[in-house]
Parts: sequence; structure tokens; C-alpha cells
Amino acid sequence: MPRKKSKKIAEVRTFENVIDYKNGNAEDELIKFFGSVKPVTLELSCGQADYSINLAKLYPERNFIGIDRKPNRLWNASKNATAAGLKNVAILISYVEKLGEIFKELKAGEIWITFPDPYPFRRSMKKRLTHPDFLEIYKNILAPGGTINLKTDADSLFEYTLEVIDELKLNLIKSTDDLYSSKVLSEEEKIQTKYEKMHLAEGKKIKIVRFGF
Repeated sequence: MPRKKSKKIAEVRTFENVIDYKNGNAEDELIKFFGSVKPVTLELSCGQADYSINLAKLYPERNFIGIDRKPNRLWNASKNATAAGLKNVAILISYVEKLGEIFKELKAGEIWITFPDPYPFRRSMKKRLTHPDFLEIYKNILAPGGTINLKTDADSLFEYTLEVIDELKLNLIKSTDDLYSSKVLSEEEKIQTKYEKMHLAEGKKIKIVRFGF
């Protein structure tokens, strides 16, 4: 298993749609890949990039970037995007903390945070992807009117995010602690990731929060 993982880590960096922030010119490579500087949609801690790939199919005129810090996770993401013939999906190997350094000319029209580690204990609160430190990064890379979307099965992260939105007086667009109890869902909200399907099979309720600055 370690040998297979190492092979994927080495191989994924050779894929045409994969860009590594460590190369130092990630934004230039992304602009070259897409051939434009129009706003992109980011999927953070994307794993297999289920959201990026499905959104790209829905909106072929838009560009999408799946972002994760672990290259081995992105092997399947890259392969799946390529197999689907998607030229509007790029995969970025990067820490979320580095996004402010990467995105200068490119801006995000939308950010999706799909089933991230909830870091349920207070000692790890700063690692939550809706912590104010991360929100400051998102604010600097979002285009005017851009939105942030969190999908989670974790009550603790859902409630924490609502508290942060309230404390910072952000614009809450939508929140629900049981997404699929609604009879009206957007096409974006209907997309289910690998982990979401697992959570639903376990009888867990899916929560969503959509907000902006």
C-alpha cells in the first residue's frame, strides 16, 4: 500500500490538469490551463473533487478548481476529470492557507467546502475551514458578490459556522440542518460526494450553510 501511494504521489504531478503550488507559478499555470482570467469556483479539501467535476458538467462555460494538500487524494480527481473529458476542471495541490499567495489575478466567484474535517475539539478550532482566519483568506480571493458554501454532516461545525457568521455580521444566504428534508433544492445542492453518500447511508442528516461578505 505505501508503494502504491508513493507511485500515485509521483504520477499525479505529471498529469496535464494538475498544478502544484510549490512550483511557484501556480496562478500562471492555472490561467494558461483555462485560457482566461474569469472567476473560478473553488472546492476546498476536495478529495476526489466530486463537486468540481459535477459542477463542471452542469456549467461547461465556467471553470473549476479542486484543491487538496494531499497529492495521493487527487490522483482519482484528476483521472475522473480527464475521463469525463472536462477541460474546465483543474486540480491544485495546495494548503488552503496558501491560497492568498496564489490567487492575485484570478478570483473566486464561489467557494465550496464539502465535508471537511470538523475538528470537533476546541483545541483544534483554528483548523476549521470556517474559522475567521480562513474567512479572511476567502474574503481576499473572492470576486465581488462571491459566496461561500459549507456542506457537512457535523453538528459542531454547522453550529460553529453560524456563530462565526453572526459574530462577524456576514450575509447569511441559507442554512438548514437537514438539507434533504427540503422539497426545493438547487442543482448544486443536489450533488453528492463520496463521503456524503456514506453519511446518508449511515442515516446522518446533511447540513448546508451559504453565505457571503
